[in-house]
Amino acid sequence: MGGVQHSTYLLTNKLKTSENVVMKILLPGEGSFSQLCKESNIPHSFYKSSPYKSTSISFFNDRFRIANPITILWNIIAILFNSFSQKKYINEDKPDLIVTKGLINHISGGIAGIQLKIPVIWHLQDLISQRNFGLFYKVFNFLTNHIPDYIICDGKAIQSILDSNSLEKSSVILSGLVTEEIKKEYKVGLKIRRELKIPQKAYVIGNVSRICPWKGQEILLKAFIEYMKEETNSYLLLVGSPLFSKNNYFKKLQKIIAENHLQNRVIMPGYRTDLKAIYSAMDLFVYPSVEKDTSPLALLSAISAGLPVAISNIGSLEEISNLCPALDVFPVKSTSEITKTMKKYEDVVLRIKNGRKNRESAKLFFDISVHSEKMLSIFKKLVDLP
Repeated sequence: MGGVQHSTYLLTNKLKTSENVVMKILLPGEGSFSQLCKESNIPHSFYKSSPYKSTSISFFNDRFRIANPITILWNIIAILFNSFSQKKYINEDKPDLIVTKGLINHISGGIAGIQLKIPVIWHLQDLISQRNFGLFYKVFNFLTNHIPDYIICDGKAIQSILDSNSLEKSSVILSGLVTEEIKKEYKVGLKIRRELKIPQKAYVIGNVSRICPWKGQEILLKAFIEYMKEETNSYLLLVGSPLFSKNNYFKKLQKIIAENHLQNRVIMPGYRTDLKAIYSAMDLFVYPSVEKDTSPLALLSAISAGLPVAISNIGSLEEISNLCPALDVFPVKSTSEITKTMKKYEDVVLRIKNGRKNRESAKLFFDISVHSEKMLSIFKKLVDLP
């Protein structure tokens, strides 16, 4: 499951207890997300879907991409097929409002909503690529002008790509999570350290995110290699998997680890769902993304857990740093500054102090109750409910 699925689950799980609110998730097929919905008694159904393909060809570990006209044509056909299928299932429930998630699903679900004359909200959680001379920007804004009745953006960076017409029908609502369920606990962290063979008194620097180039794990790894030359009791915990991406980058990280004989000092346990336990095992969380991240749940979870947190200064994370003054911010791709931050948080007292400040900020701005209240307010306005 990715961030879009997690945020959808958290919102629907919260809103299912709201008075006079009935929500249902329409999914393209069974999987870990549908299983979670089943376990949590979240209403859901499945439509017959055609899979989408990547619209670009990647080179050099995703550093360079070009558009793929064949898969673009495939996706256009798939969008039309999926829209027809979605329309059939949506019409059976006759909802007052449709909220779409996922970039291409915005189009198929939006077309279905237009045909059924049901208001559509696009919940945008991804930045549009600036590649291909801004062509995707132009296509995207054409679609935002003609399909959704309203647009909810995960961050200002997403909202900033909307043209003046679409901007008027948009709002920014940052991601939300259950802050009480993610709070760091010492004993829980010790259990994970034992599982991963990390010493109880070790200094653990961590990161949780999808393993892909733009998340910046390679930069963090190189910074740690420099840092550990002086600090022999330090460990790096890189949690995540390639998920929707190829595993070339994952293998590259493993090669760097092997070449530096760090198999016992850099731990990569793969995809994990026990995130409270994972965060509890960390002493410092570093988020070194190099591009396009907006209110990522992994970062918000680390802040909510009560960890000291350092993030790169990419523009899309500026909102988070403005709301959380105890965060450390370093220049993007700067291994030397990351190393300095690692050195800084050898101080246990400072870790506790800034971790507590971060948690207080999280409860104020990122709790699911705050997020769901804002979302529900927009939903009601769009269908003229009090």
